[in-house]
Amino acid sequence: MHRKQFIAIVLFLASCVSLAVAQDVEFTATAPNVVAVGEQFRLTYMLNARPQEFRPPSFEGFYILAGPSTSSSSSVQIINGQMTQTYEYSYTYILEATAEGKMTIDPATVTVSKKEYKTQPVTIEVVRSGAAGQQQSRQQRQPESAGTQAGSDEDIFVAIEYDRQTAYRGQPILATVKIYTRQNISGFDEVKFPSFNGFWSQDVETPSHVEFQRVNINGKIYNSGVLKKYLLFAQRTGDVPVDPFEIVILMQQRGGRPQSMFDEFFGTYQTVRRRLVSKPTVLKIRDLPPNAPASFTGAVGHYNLEASLDKTEAKTNEAINLKVRVAGSGNLRLIETPKFTFPAGFEVFDPKTTDRINTTSQGASGSKNFEFVAIPRAPGNFDMGTLEFSYFDPAQEKYITLRSKPLSLKVEADGSEQSTMQMVGSFGKEDIRFIGQDIRFIKTEGFTLATAYTLLFGSTKFFVIIILAILAFVGLFFWISYQLKLRGNATLVRTKKANKMARKRLKQAQRHLGEANSEKFYEELLKALWGYVSDKLSIPVANLTSENARDTLLAHNVSVDDTEEFAHIVSLCEYARYAPASEQHQLHEQYERALALIIRLDGVIEK
Repeated sequence: MHRKQFIAIVLFLASCVSLAVAQDVEFTATAPNVVAVGEQFRLTYMLNARPQEFRPPSFEGFYILAGPSTSSSSSVQIINGQMTQTYEYSYTYILEATAEGKMTIDPATVTVSKKEYKTQPVTIEVVRSGAAGQQQSRQQRQPESAGTQAGSDEDIFVAIEYDRQTAYRGQPILATVKIYTRQNISGFDEVKFPSFNGFWSQDVETPSHVEFQRVNINGKIYNSGVLKKYLLFAQRTGDVPVDPFEIVILMQQRGGRPQSMFDEFFGTYQTVRRRLVSKPTVLKIRDLPPNAPASFTGAVGHYNLEASLDKTEAKTNEAINLKVRVAGSGNLRLIETPKFTFPAGFEVFDPKTTDRINTTSQGASGSKNFEFVAIPRAPGNFDMGTLEFSYFDPAQEKYITLRSKPLSLKVEADGSEQSTMQMVGSFGKEDIRFIGQDIRFIKTEGFTLATAYTLLFGSTKFFVIIILAILAFVGLFFWISYQLKLRGNATLVRTKKANKMARKRLKQAQRHLGEANSEKFYEELLKALWGYVSDKLSIPVANLTSENARDTLLAHNVSVDDTEEFAHIVSLCEYARYAPASEQHQLHEQYERALALIIRLDGVIEK
């Protein structure tokens, strides 16, 4: 038993060691970017693993005043049965610069698990002596009275810096609002950022608290902090001015007469407010070159294009999706929908646009997706060609056109387009049968002669019968002519039977309504409306769209309200076929609206 426990402990410790070694080793060095000659500063090396050996660089050009002072810490975490162990080791030196110029400290080396790791070289700019000490000497001068001014423009100022002063219209410009100070700041107040009139601007994510870094400006050391970053896209050309940035800063300064012995020992401080305003700037915006391609929709930057259909085979009245993806970097949010023309006989809906764009200091990058929904109304093999997308590349200063792969679609009939032309049946003939009678003998006696019947010829009844026969013949003649005309005119047949066919389909829809089958209900309702308009207005099914149906209805004196009602019900049915099931009362309401609309249309359109 003890042996098993011992083996378990050994395995546990081995796993701890393996976890510690398995983690990625990071070895970094941190130091100020700018120091003055004779100024003391701190250089720290950080390591996240247990070292076996540490070898510092030579520190040429710097005095080592202290170091290395080392510190270490470790932690163990067990989460869901998995144990992780982390280490933190640091080596700190206190150095002093001895000469001006840009000094480079060679990499330090550390050995972990018999493998060497090195830091990156550290470059420090060393300025002349006194550039950093002037800040403290100014603060120790005679104190100023409380007010709205403190220090001078050389000690503290704000500026808007741009990554480029000249750009094309639509080309991104990074604007960074910075503050430079050689004094201690206790807070900010009354911040007024520029409005950037003439630009479309996007905020670039920046830390919520200002992080200061030392920089050298004209031989003086300043603490520089970023207040805000913007990505600008010019919307007009020429010299475009930018409003200045304004801010009120709060500073703690010695001042006032001491009120007690403690004030004389520790000193008294007062809050001083100062308003800072950046210098106005003007950006030069160039217009894009002329003769842009027809497929150019305002994209500026660098992009790639993908376009595809969600299916290559479909049936009539079945929705298809054309998905277009534009990815890259530039003015993605300002790109308009690419131009694409579907073949005749397709009902096209407004495209849906989505985007995934990441805005950073390097610009706006990501993708923008366009989804076209279309419904083919007629069968056939359709070669849609390629989708083109053009953009302007500022780096190459020219337009670039991208083309997708060829798009094609095979559409088969769904079987719902039944011919509304019905053949008129042949006229039946009635066989005439003559019934013969036997010849009887003539009686010569034993009977009294009497008039059996009055003569019809010449009587009033005779003439009435003749007139009725003539009228019947004329009526029959015109009726037969009319039927023959109908047989030779399919359009007229469809027009006359439009209402009958529509009501027949409405009955089918009503049956599906009783069965609570919303998909079949909307399908039959849609066939009733489209079939009625196609038959009544003599519009071929392949050319039947919402737009030409609306125009033709208005041309036949149909009211605007009824026309819009027709378009609304058709659009609702199109979407409802691919949407979740509707409530029963909604289905009944749509049925009543469709029936009432067909009745109104039949009363207005000339038969």
